[in-house]
Amino acid sequence: MRRCNDCANSVVDSDAVCTACRLAEWKDQQEQAEAIRQRAYALESNRAAYLGRKKAIRDSIKAGVITAVSVLLFLMLVSATKDAMRYEWETKPAMLKANGVK
Repeated sequence: MRRCNDCANSVVDSDAVCTACRLAEWKDQQEQAEAIRQRAYALESNRAAYLGRKKAIRDSIKAGVITAVSVLLFLMLVSATKDAMRYEWETKPAMLKANGVK
């Protein structure tokens, strides 16, 4: 009777390792493969979270710039409207009156 090289149990046919040792080796390989898959999944999750945060920061900066530009344009509109009303109510009538137009 042949014996296993690892645990000295009996082996079937001409194998050097018994079924229990072969199963343990297979399970170990499966656990290592699962650990590699879990690590890859964790890295991908971290990468996705990082890219999500980066995009959120970029979008918030873009929204802030758009808001600031919009506020500046609104203030320019208010200022231009004020100047236009002053021209229509004060300067233009005085100019027309000076030119003799009623």
